[in-house]
Parts: sequence; structure tokens; C-alpha cells
Amino acid sequence: MASPTNPSINPLAFLLLIVLQIPTSLAADGLTPMFDRLAIADALAQYSYRWDSKDSAGFANLFTNDGEMARWQEGALVENSRVIGKQAIFEYAKRSHEGRLADRQTRHHFSGLVFLELSEEMAVTENMALITHQRAEDSAAFISASGIYRNSWRKTADGWRISKRILFSDSFTGN
Repeated sequence: MASPTNPSINPLAFLLLIVLQIPTSLAADGLTPMFDRLAIADALAQYSYRWDSKDSAGFANLFTNDGEMARWQEGALVENSRVIGKQAIFEYAKRSHEGRLADRQTRHHFSGLVFLELSEEMAVTENMALITHQRAEDSAAFISASGIYRNSWRKTADGWRISKRILFSDSFTGN
């Protein structure tokens, strides 16, 4: 009898057979949240790759037109850290990539993605972040920052986009 461990069965064809046998009511009600979670997780991965590859336009396109970025540390908004609007986010990214980050490779290491809220049209997630930098003269990357990202997401015609991204930077005072 055919089985998923039988090498003569194509795994993709086997998966398709299983999916085709899922009742329509389950597919409509049960799989949509799973697909939404996967789409959001993929967009979050793109956040790291686009920023770290200095793709300013691609990075900005992860946000809604009215998207917002901000950074908090020790319980307060960091002065001049709030950026509002996709165009302003693009300009911030471009200025950062061509300026303060031009001589270094950054890496955003994300882990621990959790969904705090998820509906058909919006979501809120948190994930841990460790941000490293490495310049040509550095023998190894060094930790630049760490913290927790809280992202608010909105489902758009182009897919899930970040409507608000807050980085809660770690500090030694415990806030």
C-alpha cells in the first residue's frame, strides 16, 4: 500500500491528496489562520533580510502607507526614533544604509515569534531580537542591540503589512 515513506510516492502529490480531502468548512475556518500566521512569519523574516541587505525600498514596502516605527528604552520613547509613513520609513532606511551603517554588515536575528492577537484583518506579534554589526576590521560580529519587537499587522490587498513596529530595547535597569 502507498505511504508517505514509500519512495515511489511524490511527497508533494501525497500532500495534495491530503489537502483535497479536507472538508471545505475546515479549510475555510481552520486553515486560514494558519496561512495568515505563515504569511506574517514570512514577512517578518523579510524584515531582517531586506534591512540587512540594505534594500531600503524593499524594507519600506513591508509597511502600510501609514506605517510607523519607534524605539522605546527604559520605559520611554527614544527621542527622534518615531518615523511615520512608508515614504518616511524608506528615507530613514536609505539614510541609515548609506550613512551610519555603510561600513558594516548588520544582522537581525529573530526568534520566539508569538501571536498576541490574530483576526482576519489584523494581528499583533512579538519576537525577540539580537542585532549584530560587523565592520571590515572586526574579526567577529559584535552585539549592537537586543530587545523585543512588537509589530501590529494589517491585511492589505498586497498581503500582510506592518502598521506599527516598536522595538523595546533591552537595558540594564530592567525596564
